[in-house]
Amino acid sequence: MSAEIRFDGRVALVTGAGGGIGRAHALTLASRGAKVVVNDYAVSIKNEAEDDDRAQAVVDEIVALGGEAIANRGSVADAAGADEMVQQAIDEWGRIDIIVNNAGINAADAIQDEPGPAYQSHMAVHLEGQLMTVRAAWPHMAAQGYGRIVNTSSAGALGFVQPDGTWYGSYAIAKGAVIAATRQMAGAGAAHGIKANAILPLAVTRMVAPVIPGTTTLDYMERYTGPDHIALGACILASDECPATGQAFSISGGRVAVLVYASPLGFADPTITPEKVRDNWSAVMGQQDADHRLLDYYEAVDNAFEYRLLQKAGIGSEATL
Repeated sequence: MSAEIRFDGRVALVTGAGGGIGRAHALTLASRGAKVVVNDYAVSIKNEAEDDDRAQAVVDEIVALGGEAIANRGSVADAAGADEMVQQAIDEWGRIDIIVNNAGINAADAIQDEPGPAYQSHMAVHLEGQLMTVRAAWPHMAAQGYGRIVNTSSAGALGFVQPDGTWYGSYAIAKGAVIAATRQMAGAGAAHGIKANAILPLAVTRMVAPVIPGTTTLDYMERYTGPDHIALGACILASDECPATGQAFSISGGRVAVLVYASPLGFADPTITPEKVRDNWSAVMGQQDADHRLLDYYEAVDNAFEYRLLQKAGIGSEATL
């Protein structure tokens, strides 16, 4: 039997950890030896203040199971709050090794109405909040030559519609930006032993259930997609053994799979015209079968790889880059 993935001696911050997926992350890390700052701002999914102390409730669960944790009630959307939750880890345990950026809300407006009333809140929580917790922890991680960052994106970034026909705006926009931010963090962190990856979780939580009541989707999710699946599937990304950086992973119901940006070689002609593009549209789009399995595609690993594909397609292939 292979060795268990452990976090003994590691210190983790999990944001939005008072329930659902965040709670599962905190419990999983703590059960495997991590000391955990359990952050929860105690707001509803629509970012409205609530009275319950969910952060302390999860801390109590961890302690009862023999783990070590402390509560933080700050907001990731506030720079001082993000700084304070990281500093709390430093003050209590002398280091910060892992950030799981999980905090989120869900009150977006329709894409055609953006930027709407919910826009700033979504940017502040889903994107800026993740950036600010990482910014606060970065000097400590860089100084110790070690860090693991798990950012929460969403399959909503791939495009999603509500049962009433609404295509959400700011939620999907922010979650898409998280993937781009993660790739940048990975690049910047490579020289410092810092690895960053994003997850696109699907799980039934208080954020999901109210927006799809009475649907077959909700029935399926309640049967097969629990929060624990997310935490257990993402656990390796927070560990010493993390085998990747700058990647995004679809995680749900026990399935873990990398998500890639990819393109076919496409159509290339230095004397390009709109008509040539139209007449070669099948080459532009590449080949895929009825199950959307892609054929002859290349993963877009970074911006520089685009030049290699351009040359491979015959544009300036003799040039040295």
